[in-house]
Amino acid sequence: MNEKLKNEIKNEKKKLSRMTLGQKAEYIFEYYKFPIIVTVVVIILVASILRTVINNKPLGFYAMFLNGSGQEMSVSADELEKRFSEYAGIDGGKEKVVIDTTASFNPNVNSQYTMAQNAKITALFASHDLDAMIIDPGVFTYYALNGAFADLRDVLSEEEFLRYKDENKIYYIDGYIIEKMKSLEAGDTEILSLSEADGKEESKGRSEENEGASGETKGDSEDSKEASEITQRASEETLDEMEQFAADLMGKPDVVARDAFEVPDPDEMKEPIPVGIIVTDAKVISEGGFFAATVPVFGVPVLSERKDIALRFLDFCSR
Repeated sequence: MNEKLKNEIKNEKKKLSRMTLGQKAEYIFEYYKFPIIVTVVVIILVASILRTVINNKPLGFYAMFLNGSGQEMSVSADELEKRFSEYAGIDGGKEKVVIDTTASFNPNVNSQYTMAQNAKITALFASHDLDAMIIDPGVFTYYALNGAFADLRDVLSEEEFLRYKDENKIYYIDGYIIEKMKSLEAGDTEILSLSEADGKEESKGRSEENEGASGETKGDSEDSKEASEITQRASEETLDEMEQFAADLMGKPDVVARDAFEVPDPDEMKEPIPVGIIVTDAKVISEGGFFAATVPVFGVPVLSERKDIALRFLDFCSR
C-alpha cells in the first residue's frame, strides 16, 4: 500500500471518529452511494436469476384443491408440497411440486375472475400438467361431464376400486348425458326433432290404414300443417332436454353443503362411469381444514401423464 493511500485512510478514520452513528451513515452514503447502489443492484440481479433457475425446474407433480379454501385452513401449500415430496420420493432440488390450495371457480358466475380461473385450469388440462384435483361436487360434475377425468377402472387396481366401491366412496357420472350433450352441441337438435316427427307421422299413417278409413286423404296443406306442428312440438321437447342437460352439465350454482350431499346412485343412471372418489375422511383434508363446508371429490385428469403419482397423492391425503 503506497503512502498516499495510507494517509487518505488515516484521514477518513479521523473524520469518522468524530461523528455520531447517524452522521457516519450519512457521510458514507454521500461519498460512496454509487458503489453501494451498484452492489445492491448486482445482489438483486443475482438473487432474481437464482430464483428463476430454481422455479424453472421441471414439474414433478401438480395438484389443485378447487373451492376448498376457507377460514378453517391450518396447513399451508408450502408445507403440503414439502411433505408430499418426501412421501412420494420426489427430489425437490430437481423437480417442482405444486399443490394449489386457494383456487376457486364457479361456472355459474360470469366475471373476469371466473373467466381467468377457467382459462388457467383449461390451460393446465391441455398442457397435461394437472395430475390430481379435489373439488366440491357441483364443479367436479361440471368438469367430469366435459370429459376431464379418467375412468377409475382404468386407473385403480381391481382391488382398490372394489374397496372404494364397498365403502360407498365412488362418485359416478352418467355417460348418457355426456353423449346427449355432444349431439346437442353438434347441432343435432333439428335432426332429432325431425326424426321424432317422422316417427309420429308414420305411426299416425299406419293407424289410419288399420282403421280402414273411407279412403279419403287429407289435403297436402293440412298434412303439411300437422307435420309442422309435430315437428315444432318435438323441437320444443328437445330444447327442453337440452336446457336440462345444460343445467346438469353446469353443476350446482352454489357449493353443496355436506348435510345436503347425496352420493350419486349408479343404479339410477343409464351409463354410470366412476370418475371420482369421495375423500371427506382423508386426514390431510379433514385435519388441514380444507372443504370444511362441502364434500371433497378426488379425480385424476384424463390427460395427466403422472397418474401413478396422482394415486400416491391420494394415499398421502388418506394416511
